[in-house]
Amino acid sequence: MGEKLVEPAENDNINCHLQQQGMGTLLCRAASKSSNHSTNEVNPKICFNCDAGKIYREVGCDAVSPSINIYQYAGGSTFSVRSLFCQIRKRDTTLDYCVECNLVPAETTKQIVTTTRGLFQGMKFFSAYQDLEKARESFRDGNFENAITRSIASLESTMKICHDELNEPLPNKKQLTGLWKSTRNLLSFDEIDSDGEITHLVNALTGVTIHLGGLRNSLSDAHGKGTITPEVTESIAELSINTASTLSTFIIRRFNQIKVVK
Repeated sequence: MGEKLVEPAENDNINCHLQQQGMGTLLCRAASKSSNHSTNEVNPKICFNCDAGKIYREVGCDAVSPSINIYQYAGGSTFSVRSLFCQIRKRDTTLDYCVECNLVPAETTKQIVTTTRGLFQGMKFFSAYQDLEKARESFRDGNFENAITRSIASLESTMKICHDELNEPLPNKKQLTGLWKSTRNLLSFDEIDSDGEITHLVNALTGVTIHLGGLRNSLSDAHGKGTITPEVTESIAELSINTASTLSTFIIRRFNQIKVVK
């Protein structure tokens, strides 16, 4: 690289989706080892200055595949990014273009999904985690129909796991609305507030789940399509992911309370 590399501070984020741990060192999966002087070993300075890492950290996208050369020399190493290939657009890209890309989820969405994924991992709700991860990847790749399908499946998986963990049978109707009704009783949603005010909110959430089910029926790829298919925008897909994640978070928090009591 021609420009001077910036040395990261101690608390600067250097994370990248292309990093992997080696034997006592940090490796880059995208680095080419085409000669005796090239390597796949990286250091904080390289990761901090690499545009692929900047896209991952600043934009939140892991769909970029770079072509990178890292060279070792006496006293250190340097690198060059020959190209950045976008797996979604199927063409070369730049950091500036990625910043303006309309497929990038909002910061609030990333925070909501991160929180929910953390809960899924911590509670070992693995099937729900896998569904949400697939929803996130589908949204990233512009497959908005599947993002709706997978986000709602994540919510269903959350409720099914709650039944399994509490040794309660699943309802006869195992789709979204049937699971919500059963989970509402199982986790005693209406008893959260002794004054009963929470019941109004739970009733509203019941309406949300009903309409989420309708969204899957009309816009997702869970069912067959007719001759004319409705357009699914990123805003609707993102709303589905956010809503399903928020409901799942609420369910898991309540599940933890009920589990302690039981």
